[in-house]
Amino acid sequence: MRGLSTSQHHRVHEPTTTYSANNRYRQVARIIKHLRDEIHAIQPRLAKPTTAMIDHLVFNCPLHLLQQDDWQKVIIDVLEYMIEHLDPLNYQEDLFTRCDRPQPLFPNEELFDQQDSLIFAQALLLHQREAFE
Repeated sequence: MRGLSTSQHHRVHEPTTTYSANNRYRQVARIIKHLRDEIHAIQPRLAKPTTAMIDHLVFNCPLHLLQQDDWQKVIIDVLEYMIEHLDPLNYQEDLFTRCDRPQPLFPNEELFDQQDSLIFAQALLLHQREAFE
């Protein structure tokens, strides 16, 4: 698989085409969309990702992060993964791709970039941790 990073190459071979795996990705994306609306009410100046952008971000996370029974833990693990890999010190362009076609997620027509995604994930993670303290 030419041009794929080791982590992306691994992700390509994960069984994401099964109903169960796709259902888990959709459920996590749905929860994050709900939380996006919650946090936007609290922080209206925070850049708000579209539904499609959240889908792209979630579908780039490794499947093993989504396979726990504790949804709070799943959301925190997914957000921590995003934060780690969107951080400019760790960011690899080929790690985040579109889920609807084979091209990098950033830049995109939504003008929601890697930095916006990082700030959103950080704000959402903080919100989640505060909600469960």
